[in-house]
Amino acid sequence: MQETRYTEKQILAGIFECWCDAMGYDEDEMEMDPPFSAETRIDLHMKAHNDWADTDLADIFYRLERHFKFQSTLEEWTEELGIANVPSVEVWENEIAPQFTFGALARFIQKRAVNTVSFEPVMVINKECRSAGVFYGIEQISNQLVSAKYQVTPSTKILDAFRGYQLNSFWSELSWRSETRLPRLTRRWDFLTNWGYMIAFWVLLIAFPAVVFTEKFYILLGAVLYVITIWLTDSVFTHYSDPLPADLQTFRDLAVWIAEHDSEAVHQSVEG
Repeated sequence: MQETRYTEKQILAGIFECWCDAMGYDEDEMEMDPPFSAETRIDLHMKAHNDWADTDLADIFYRLERHFKFQSTLEEWTEELGIANVPSVEVWENEIAPQFTFGALARFIQKRAVNTVSFEPVMVINKECRSAGVFYGIEQISNQLVSAKYQVTPSTKILDAFRGYQLNSFWSELSWRSETRLPRLTRRWDFLTNWGYMIAFWVLLIAFPAVVFTEKFYILLGAVLYVITIWLTDSVFTHYSDPLPADLQTFRDLAVWIAEHDSEAVHQSVEG
């Protein structure tokens, strides 16, 4: 049986999603920072974002394994990417770093990760239908994220299947797998919860030394209760809000939209 492999574009899109999560980029930073290309040097990209000095590459590799669902050893990563033994800074700059690109990372993953979702067009009444193929891909993704008892149909409302953080996960997964930059999910009051989390951080930062100096433990208790309240409010708001674009309410809407925004993953797969 032939195994279906991801295309390079799919992997690069998936790496971008995983990379943004690992580096802690928020949605605005993801929108402003375009996905890197296969030729982009990893070290230069990280230095441009002030990430190079503080980032553990082993953690990045582990995250990518979980993201693309395969297993490898750190030795395999470093040996195949050519970064196992660096004798000098000169050798790194002149020989190793120019080859340490996101394309090399994508090729490493492509050899090992198996694509379990297909967006290829299917035959409907003796006619090739791309949007139907996209829907089957969407259905495969949804079956990986929700209970097998729940079967989505073209007319199913997206919010009936996914809400809150699960909707975010589904949207992200579909975006990189289909190589289509889906419209951004926007929740009207997100900025309020973001400010709430920022205030919560400073409240805890101040609460700990305040307790040490005053021995008034109710200060710390109040700070913890505030953080819990912010978290609960954010969770409830995220679950019940509707961040979907007005024209993308059902899975049929989504399939047609992706099919119209032609991409390689929708109608082509790489077999090996």
